[in-house]
Amino acid sequence: MAQYKLFGDQQLIQLMQGGDERALIEIYNRYWEKMLAVAYNRLGNQEEAEECIQDVLYKLWKLRGDFSLSKVGLSNYLSRAIRNQAFNMLEQRYRERKKSDSYVPSDDVNLLSPERQLMIRELQQQIDDSINSLPPQCQLVFKLSRQEGLSNKEIAEKLNLSENTVKSHLKKANKDIQGNMQLITTLVSIYFFSKIH
Repeated sequence: MAQYKLFGDQQLIQLMQGGDERALIEIYNRYWEKMLAVAYNRLGNQEEAEECIQDVLYKLWKLRGDFSLSKVGLSNYLSRAIRNQAFNMLEQRYRERKKSDSYVPSDDVNLLSPERQLMIRELQQQIDDSINSLPPQCQLVFKLSRQEGLSNKEIAEKLNLSENTVKSHLKKANKDIQGNMQLITTLVSIYFFSKIH
């Protein structure tokens, strides 16, 4: 296994494509800490984070024949795969919780009344409208960052921009969205406060 540490990522991928399991083990050892940090950051649970990594590496091995890095480095590919898998796990966790939440104690039934559901929908609509009202490039940068989970560097490379320009777009997007959200957030807070007391 010692010589595998000397191989570059591309060599490891080629060995893995040829069915060499030791190459996959080296990828695991090389990127374990980074993958764990990304997964734990999303899931907040060590056991689920480890399961997330296992799922991603299992898929990588299963699809090894068709796998290629193209322009994306292995480290970035794995981080993105971990983020996507973590999102899938959170979605599954939410669905399971929703099933068990069908047995809501009577005291909590009012928490999801039609009025409150409407308020939540309006709030989501306001967020969507705020994003859609951003200038086109600013909107694209924001969506790549928040919805696709790309890093500033990845966005800069993808859109042929400097990282500073990406940061400026994100700063503007956050400022504009927060400004547009202030009024409706205040109204929602007043509404919920009045219902609780």
